[in-house]
Amino acid sequence: MPKTPETGAQILRRAARRRIRPLLGGAGALSVWQVCEALVPVAIGFIVDRAIIPLSIPALVISIIGLGLLFTVLSLGYRFGARLCNSAREHEAHALRVEITHAALTAPSLPADRTSGEVLSIASAEADTAAASFQQAGRGIASVLGMITAAVFLLIADPVTGLVVLIAVPIGLIVVALPGRSVSARATAQLEAVASAGRSASDLMHGLRVIKAMGGEPWAVRRYRATSDAAAEAGVATGERTGRLAGLGALVMSAVLAIVLIVAGLRLIDGQMSVGALIGILGMTAFLTEPMRALADIVGLFAQSHGAAERIARLLTSIDAEAGTGDATDTSAEAAPTTRDAADIRPRVTTTESGITITGWPTTAESRALTTAGGALTCIVSDDAEDAARLLAELTSHARSLGPARMLVAPHDVDLFEGTIGSNITMVVADDSANTDDRTDTADHSPISAEVLTASGVDELLDLVDGGLGCRIQELGGNLSGGQRQRVALARALNADPQILVLAEPTTAVDAVTEARIAHGLSRLRSRRGDQVTIILTSSPAFLAAADTVVYRPTSGPLLLGRHADLLETDTDSAEAYRDAVTR
Repeated sequence: MPKTPETGAQILRRAARRRIRPLLGGAGALSVWQVCEALVPVAIGFIVDRAIIPLSIPALVISIIGLGLLFTVLSLGYRFGARLCNSAREHEAHALRVEITHAALTAPSLPADRTSGEVLSIASAEADTAAASFQQAGRGIASVLGMITAAVFLLIADPVTGLVVLIAVPIGLIVVALPGRSVSARATAQLEAVASAGRSASDLMHGLRVIKAMGGEPWAVRRYRATSDAAAEAGVATGERTGRLAGLGALVMSAVLAIVLIVAGLRLIDGQMSVGALIGILGMTAFLTEPMRALADIVGLFAQSHGAAERIARLLTSIDAEAGTGDATDTSAEAAPTTRDAADIRPRVTTTESGITITGWPTTAESRALTTAGGALTCIVSDDAEDAARLLAELTSHARSLGPARMLVAPHDVDLFEGTIGSNITMVVADDSANTDDRTDTADHSPISAEVLTASGVDELLDLVDGGLGCRIQELGGNLSGGQRQRVALARALNADPQILVLAEPTTAVDAVTEARIAHGLSRLRSRRGDQVTIILTSSPAFLAAADTVVYRPTSGPLLLGRHADLLETDTDSAEAYRDAVTR
């Protein structure tokens, strides 16, 4: 697997390598355009000397045809150069978006300091900004070649003037490039502030119904105004630095042009150049303003692209580090390390054809191997929330490596998507090859068994909504209650029919009667095949009663294993803690 770039510069270099053909083609075509533009004043000066002053009609006709051909090549060069650079930009932006999305979707979990809203911002705005470097590179190369063409002409037309240009222009470019790092730092800070504002907006929109119900609109407005103001201030700071850079570029380039014009004027007064040469030099001097100002602007724009690429690199590196930590635990030695703190030791999950085994949990001296065989329903109750979260994270990481057909971990948080109840359960989009314009009643999901609908309690939900499985679900499931959303999410997990299924508190928003019905239906559905393993992290009495084995992790002391009824009747301190934990 290719190594993930760790810096913004590595991101941009990798992008240039994999888009080298369109980049070189675009830069070449744009260079032809810029060189042709540089030759326009040369051609006009030539026409003045060879056709207009001598009053030669044939030379004038030939000159006009030649000028037309020059403009034709100029136009085509820009057309194809811009097309190639834009193509490289769009393809690279798409590749970066796919890479970021793939990393976020395939990682066991996002880093603690990253949210989905921030990842979305980086995958959209930052990817586009970083890929814009292709336009800047193509235009920058073309501008440099245009300036070299101008300098060569000036050296030929008048060596003194050309030498002034060759000395003054590089000095001017160095002066303009110096503040580039400052602009890049400001641009990075702006992007981070914008991402923070987007994260805040996403968070507030996610809980909009609760905010309105509790009358929290003023609090929400104050919270978002603070993050939005910070983003605005960062944007102003970036704009200020970019504006100063543009102003410095204009000042430096104007000074260079003034020096060139003064030298050319003095040479004309001395009679050391013709009228046509003077026109060519004046035109070339005027032409120089375009590539010089373009280069000044490109420095600021490239600094912004570098800042965006830096944020992309940080995100990818942090996701890799998060995933790498989990991978490292899978390949660790069997013996428990003695130099690490016990709280840093992660559980280890291994799967076989007949079941799943968890070792090293809880992360204390009282840990023991937990094995769940096929056809069994195991419930895990933990008094230590951190230990339970650590176990769930490790199960999730292991499931990622196996694939959803082999092992699936359904988190407690429910995410539903715009579509229908059926499409959210099957997670299958309608066939794109079908004619969707004429298809109004065709189901947008594959068949769902009645057993899945019954076991998840969705069958009762379908009696309450219009359209059954075809009932439309709004964004984030906003038109469903919390319990209804949990039922749909549970049906989605059951419909996937993995060999190993792990659930985390799947029915906390469901009433007790419905929960008992779901627990019974889930146990019957998952036990019909002797090789399917089901693990539920829950303290629900309904699921505990339906479980073949209950594992209780007390705050201190050894694990308790047994059936729910047996653990309730056991007369020990741990059993007393278990009764307190599960009694509702």
